[in-house]
Amino acid sequence: MNIRYVQSGIVLVLLLFVCGPVSAYYLSIDAPAQVKVGEPITVSGSTNTPPPDKIDIVLSHALNVPIEVGRQSIQITEKGDTTFNVTFTTEGLEKGNYKVEGLSQSQRDFSAGSRSIRVVKLIDRSDIITMTSPTWQEFEKVLLIEAKISGYKENAIQMEVTKGKDVIFGPESIPVSGGKVSYELPIAEPGTYDVSFTDYDGFIGKYSIVSEEKDLYHLTGKPDVTQHVEPVTSAKLPEPETTKVVVTTTPVSIQEKITGQSATAEVSRDNPGYFTVSTNKTPIIIQTSDNTDWVLEYKTTTEGAGIKVNEEMGNAHESVTISDSVHEIYLKVYPYSFKASDKVTITGDTATSVSLSDTAAKAFGVPPRYGSSETSGTETPLPIGIVLVSLIFGFIFLGKRK
Repeated sequence: MNIRYVQSGIVLVLLLFVCGPVSAYYLSIDAPAQVKVGEPITVSGSTNTPPPDKIDIVLSHALNVPIEVGRQSIQITEKGDTTFNVTFTTEGLEKGNYKVEGLSQSQRDFSAGSRSIRVVKLIDRSDIITMTSPTWQEFEKVLLIEAKISGYKENAIQMEVTKGKDVIFGPESIPVSGGKVSYELPIAEPGTYDVSFTDYDGFIGKYSIVSEEKDLYHLTGKPDVTQHVEPVTSAKLPEPETTKVVVTTTPVSIQEKITGQSATAEVSRDNPGYFTVSTNKTPIIIQTSDNTDWVLEYKTTTEGAGIKVNEEMGNAHESVTISDSVHEIYLKVYPYSFKASDKVTITGDTATSVSLSDTAAKAFGVPPRYGSSETSGTETPLPIGIVLVSLIFGFIFLGKRK
């Protein structure tokens, strides 16, 4: 026997013991090479690793030290080939290179032909759009969407607006003029609205706008009820109205109720009250009741511009002082909240009369609704002269017939 063959056989057997069996199991994953931030990363794959085992698909930000940002597991329950698909969201992620890797929870080694790592580049184009409309808007049934698009040459862009999982608008093309977008979207309720833009190159970005009803505590928090009253000394007693009362952390001003002629009406946001305030003396203070958050619009002429007053928050008097030499002021009054419906009382301190008025309604561009130019809620009796003349003509007519 050739001693060389014996030596070769012994070496081969030793190598088999040292190296162990060659793995016949594989794992192959696939992912897109490039994805825009905001779009999902879909990973597909297949493996023949036997049960029981789990394959973890891990998404990491591929920096100098990879940072895991997502992980999903696939349970292996049957022998043979297993195919799978997993999806990672990219909203809120930074642009850059990310690594998708497949790992066996049982730490199984895969064959050399396996492809368990993929690199995905996230592209973020959201910085080409700058929202110029306020990100917080008072709810007035319209969402104002205004934006500038850097370097944009097209005359339209695709926009979609969602509220939670509900699509409110689009996707639909809207005009772009000089790289600017301006759109007023009717909305039915307050909330957070997400505005997404897409062009021929794909998704650009998502931008949030919050529409809320103004309320007493929204901006300032619950007011501190701690009050500081300046001390009254025996040397000088101030008048009650000059005593300073400071309430911290709340912008609500202290309003005193005025007295004078007044009128009351049931109103809502969709059904405002229209009043005419007549006076022979100015300045005049006109004031609402303090049972809700009222919006007061007024005109000093029927053709003039309206001025809106809504300075107070919560249940407080809205007041306006008019110093111009006028004899009639026209009012439009309604609650700030679209959900509110209440009675409002309008008072003028030097008014000769305050009444619901079709003249006021006409001044604000709405049809007559009260049946006369001035209606105060009580019927005005006919002048005695008209009654007597009518009776005389009636007797003459009856006499002729006889």
